[in-house]
Amino acid sequence: MPHPAGETVIAVVGAGPRGTSFLDRLLAHLERSPRSGADQALRVIVFDPAPHGPGRVWNPEQSPLYLMNTPASYPTAAPHGPTCEQLPASSVSCSFAQWRRSQASAEQTHQSRPDDADYPSRATYGAYLRWLHQQVTAGLEACGVVVEHRSTQVTRCVREGGGHLLSAPEGEQRADAVVLALGHIPARLNDAGQRFAQAAQELGLHYLAPAVPTDVDYDLLPQEENVLVRGMGLNFFDLMIQVTVARGGTFRELSEAQPGRRLEYVPTGREPRLIAGSRRGTPYRAKSSAPGFIPEGIELVHFTDEAIDEAERRHDFLDFRAHLWPLILQDVLHTYYRLEPSDPEGPGEQGAEAQAGQEREHPAERLPEAEKFVRSLGRPFDGASFTSHDDYQQHMLSYLVEDAVTSAAGAASPVKMAIAALHAARMKLKELISEGRVGQSSRIDDVEAWFESLVEGVASGPPPQRVEELAALARAGVVEFLGPDPVFDVDRETGRFTAESPWVEADEPYRAGYLLEAMMPANRVQLSESPLVAGLLKDGLARPQELIDSSGAPRAGKGFDVTPSPHQLIGADGEVCEGLYVLGLQLSSVQWGTAIAAEAGGSPRGSARSLADADAAARAILGLSPHTLVLPTTSQITPADPQG
Repeated sequence: MPHPAGETVIAVVGAGPRGTSFLDRLLAHLERSPRSGADQALRVIVFDPAPHGPGRVWNPEQSPLYLMNTPASYPTAAPHGPTCEQLPASSVSCSFAQWRRSQASAEQTHQSRPDDADYPSRATYGAYLRWLHQQVTAGLEACGVVVEHRSTQVTRCVREGGGHLLSAPEGEQRADAVVLALGHIPARLNDAGQRFAQAAQELGLHYLAPAVPTDVDYDLLPQEENVLVRGMGLNFFDLMIQVTVARGGTFRELSEAQPGRRLEYVPTGREPRLIAGSRRGTPYRAKSSAPGFIPEGIELVHFTDEAIDEAERRHDFLDFRAHLWPLILQDVLHTYYRLEPSDPEGPGEQGAEAQAGQEREHPAERLPEAEKFVRSLGRPFDGASFTSHDDYQQHMLSYLVEDAVTSAAGAASPVKMAIAALHAARMKLKELISEGRVGQSSRIDDVEAWFESLVEGVASGPPPQRVEELAALARAGVVEFLGPDPVFDVDRETGRFTAESPWVEADEPYRAGYLLEAMMPANRVQLSESPLVAGLLKDGLARPQELIDSSGAPRAGKGFDVTPSPHQLIGADGEVCEGLYVLGLQLSSVQWGTAIAAEAGGSPRGSARSLADADAAARAILGLSPHTLVLPTTSQITPADPQG
């Protein structure tokens, strides 16, 4: 529909955390640069069929059994603490931890103050996002902005005159600027997925494709029957808890037991039997109990800004494998030996004291060993074979107990702190990639090809309690493990899905009538089943970013081709689509990794980049220059009281 003359319309497509962050950034700048009477009236229209604020991933109505995989101290959808030194706080800016503490105070419960080091439910974080969205909306309206919320899906966006025309089932809407904050969207299946889906249709089997966990109907899984599971990342732990505790099962605490053996599962008989596999053969390692996103005391002494700048000066560009990986390995080794591990052999063959001395005096000589150690953290069973399924289950139980022990040790665990150093290096590497400082071919051949999966598997795992629960479920026979590099297939003679590991000797593969993909839909714009994304590509308003690998061959990147910040789409003709901004997951061609949230108090260059992206888009739409923006003092504006 047309809008009145003299009115500027901003369409925000996606009302989850990134869309909410954009609205907060818009409010922050309007509060500092009020629009005069001569300015055009401003209307903001927010589109999303999911709840506005949390979106579907963080829906407050979802099962409370779903947990975040970051501590409460980490996430925010608005600037907080030191972040406000570079990005201005709005009058309602508030972090998740602030909001949660205020809720406990407002309810005047007899419970103790919420622990910022714990792992809240995703529903609780969704309640925070809903509150923030409502507060931001009210703040914008107080500034004279008309805000409309439409619970509908935008199916197409085309250029019209100097603006854009958006189509939705309820009609059309013209907008002067569009902010795409889409989050997770459906994607076409890969070749294997298509084959499994086709076989399921032909043989009467059940194939559950990659999906956001809240979109999966776990009630479909039969009790006391095999269910093959592909993937043991975060979605696997969601599946695990939904077919056990959600069906009435309980974990009994054994107070005198050691880590890894502290829980006993009491089944109901309604559980399926999960047969789970992943390329590494193991689930993601659990987080450490040491408080903090990056535990206190973790310091990168080799992978520093000075060393990176020197490598860039000498080589003109940064190659991950040649220039950065050796620095990261030195920091992992340095962190490990700084803690003087109780294992006298450490990760190598010599004593800890001797190795610590060599690490200090001859760091380069230790790199092959350090690399072997780091890779073994991600794939602990590489090079091993197992005589039977039972043999592998026993090895896996030992692995889970060891993971629980090192998690419980917190900052005293050399292994978990070495992983923390690797995680800290990953955060710095994300900055370098976002700034375009790492060569494209190195990013494809090294970062995406092997480092990404390695660091995800060891540093992005679930809360510590989940590995304790998984160990208990394995002892109870509810979960079994396939082994490394599992092969999933279809046996048309028996009419069943099959799965087996080449490294585990067995007379027969596992068979099941159900196969579940415990993973998110592929984050590639070319595979998107979103009519909006597909239409943008088809109409030429967008194109995937083209990357060049080490052989010189072009390949399509995961995300859209966009301009530097603020990220506007680049069309098929190479021209910038003015006023069409992108936030979040579809920026994966220019940013590595997509955090669930910004870090409270984090750097806008690094862990709070999602806020910086939203801020840049808001400034551009309002015509504000980042170079002339004057940040207010704390006396000029006071962030919201979450109880207000």
